[in-house]
This record gives sequence, structure tokens and C-alpha cells, in this order.
Amino acid sequence: MKIAGSLCVISGASSGIGKATALELARRGARVVLVARRAQVLEQLEGQIRAAGGLAWAFPANLSQSQEAMRLGEWVLRELGTPDTLIHSAGAGEWRFLDETPLEDLQRLMDTPYFAAAYLTRVFLPAMLQQNRGFILSVCSPASRLVWPGATGYVAARWALNGFTEALRADLYHTNLQVCAFFPSKISDSEYFTHNTDTEQRIPRIGRFIPEITSRQAALGIVRALEQNARMMFVPWQLQAFDLLARWFPRIAEHLAWTSGARRKGPQG
Repeated sequence: MKIAGSLCVISGASSGIGKATALELARRGARVVLVARRAQVLEQLEGQIRAAGGLAWAFPANLSQSQEAMRLGEWVLRELGTPDTLIHSAGAGEWRFLDETPLEDLQRLMDTPYFAAAYLTRVFLPAMLQQNRGFILSVCSPASRLVWPGATGYVAARWALNGFTEALRADLYHTNLQVCAFFPSKISDSEYFTHNTDTEQRIPRIGRFIPEITSRQAALGIVRALEQNARMMFVPWQLQAFDLLARWFPRIAEHLAWTSGARRKGPQG
């Protein structure tokens, strides 16, 4: 798809991949709607993009609430028109074994990314279908292709997002809308690992063979996915190689992920 002049709605735009993608798309001439919960950070990003000559609008919202997603949809459609691109990059959550996870956290882990992506897509999909063009991209986790221990709620939520993306692609098969699942490796400059130091210790050791990437490298991968109308993309290529191993030799891949992943402390059965 053509990026220059397009209207892009980006969730999770206040940091990480979402922020880097907004900056990169704006630099290439896209009009970007910045969505996240942190109003002040969004406004700073809007000012940064506008100071560089781009077009951006900050819209603070909690997309895991359907009313907030509807409010965003109504404003964008009224003020800016139908989006050409939706990018779902909202999502966080700690990595814990299920019995370590408070019950209320299980809902929160599912709220973003799954419900945020589902609600955001739902509010814009009728208008995008009417114009019969558009691109919907979900930033997914490799955990939604091959699970590892010690992150049950997180992994389940990522499988939900990937499942939603695949189901949406099937729904839109006979239209001109494109759907892409984008899989990055660990983001080296992410705030996530700064705020969740225990999480980094639970990355399976096999993951060390897959190079880390920066948020901007992920954003450049997303740009490439848009330009190529890709249905699936992995960045870097080593991540795709491991995914192929999991598809062709699932028992070997499972063994590597499970045995090199987190283990419980204390007595084990």
C-alpha cells in the first residue's frame, strides 16, 4: 500500500514499537492518529511529529474499554475520515506461572492486546469495508507461535491476538483489505523490560540465539510489511528460522523452548 497521504491509527503509540512506528510513518508522509492511555506523552509525541513537518493527532484512550474505542472511532471518522491502516501495538503484562498470577490480572492481561485490538478493529471495519481498501496489522509475540513456561496469562493473551488476526484475515478474504501478523524479537530499548526486570529472566535461553532489535528496526519492518502487503512478517530473519523449525520439527522446538525456559523455585514434582 502507499504510505504517503494515508491515514494511520496506531494503538500503543506512547512508547516502544508503537511510538517508533508513528515517527517512521509520519516521516514518510502518513497522517497518524496516536492512541494510548498516557495523554501527556502522546501530546509530546504529537508535538515532535508536527515540529518535523508531519501530521499527527493525539487521542488518549483506554482501548480495552469498548466505550473508549467507540469514542475514538466516532471522532476519527467525523474529523479525519476512514483510516487506511490500523496498527495494533498496545499490550503489556508480567510473565508469571498461572498459580503466581492474581485472578484480576488474568482479565487485565487479556484486555490488552486482545480486546483493545478487537474493539479498535470493530469500530472502523464497516467504514473500511465500504471504501474496500485498507491494511490491519497486529504486533504479535513469538509466544503465539510456540509457547514457553512461566508466562501463562501473557502467552494466552498473545495467542488470542494472533487468533483474532488469523480469523480476521479469513473474514476479509473476498475484500481488498489486507491483514498482517507482525512478529518482532526482543526489543532492546523497550520500557517493558525496564519496568518488569523479572520478565527478562524468564526468556528461554534458546532465545539468545535470536538477535535483539530496536524499536526503530521493528518499525522499519512494519513499514516493509505495509509496502509489500505482507500477510506475515518476522524481524529479524533468525526468528523466522526458529518459527520454521517449530513448524517442521515441533517436538524439537518444544523441547528447546521448555527445557531452556523458566523453572519453578523450590520443590518440584
